[in-house]
Amino acid sequence: MSKKKTYAQRAVGLASPVLPAPVAKVVGTRWGSRLFILLVPFLLATGVLTISWNNGIPSVNFDRARAMVVGQQVGQRVETEARRAAQEYNSQQQQQGATSPQPAYEQQPQSWQPAPQQQYQPQYQPQPQPQYQQQYQGYQQPAPQQQATQPFGPRAYR
Repeated sequence: MSKKKTYAQRAVGLASPVLPAPVAKVVGTRWGSRLFILLVPFLLATGVLTISWNNGIPSVNFDRARAMVVGQQVGQRVETEARRAAQEYNSQQQQQGATSPQPAYEQQPQSWQPAPQQQYQPQYQPQPQPQYQQQYQGYQQPAPQQQATQPFGPRAYR
């Protein structure tokens, strides 16, 4: 029940002999190979991951100190971008003069507001309902029917 390998899995398969066995196993999966293809260039560009060659054998080095510095820088960058986006949103709201506490996507134009409904008075007075005086006394069996005194059937007339 093996599925065909994706192109990402094939590309990562070329690098898997260099990787430790547990990492190669995870990277060999469909999602692991995609994640590997996206993260490795980023980690190489930031200097967290380095490849060095010793006597024709590649070795991969992971710099934990550099990873912490890059992680802090990314966190600060995300935080400043979030603040900038919030300030930009608030300035747009002030320029539009929106005083409503509702977000813009919840505000509806006036044409969508329901029209006030008029209160109609009934034209006819309601008729009183008849009062029934009969009370329910439970189920009563019908009176038994009298049996015929004369014979009935083909032998009755002999």
